[in-house]
Amino acid sequence: MILLLLFQVFVFLWYLSFVIKNYGILPSISDSWYKLPLSIKYYFTFFTWGLAIPMMFYGGLWFFLSGIGFGFVGAATRFKLNDKFTPVFHFTGAALGILSALIGLGYIFNDWTPLIYFLLISCALIVSNIKNMIWWIELLAFTLVVWGLALQV
Repeated sequence: MILLLLFQVFVFLWYLSFVIKNYGILPSISDSWYKLPLSIKYYFTFFTWGLAIPMMFYGGLWFFLSGIGFGFVGAATRFKLNDKFTPVFHFTGAALGILSALIGLGYIFNDWTPLIYFLLISCALIVSNIKNMIWWIELLAFTLVVWGLALQV
């Protein structure tokens, strides 16, 4: 389990460092797909699938669902398209990825603290109307999931 977690942390830090260095803090991590040149747009899919695939191997339905959710985010990259399906798959996948991982920590490892912190801090960020709020909520979610998983190693 530690190798899965270390791989996810590496992928997350690599991609976020690349994005921040080249484009700054964006409205959301997914917005980075629109900033990437065509020749490296696959970086975003590698990033999401680099989180998704290991998530499926932590055990239990919740982590498997989380992996599926993040996989959809990486497959439905063009979430600003004006079609019926792409935004739905993208945003549903993101919500499923985050919430399933947090619920999984509660059900499988009996640690509801990350979910409670996520809900409280996310509400505070929403109320504060902070710039690039989705970016910060996504960063918060990843940090809390990693923290919760690291406590189980």
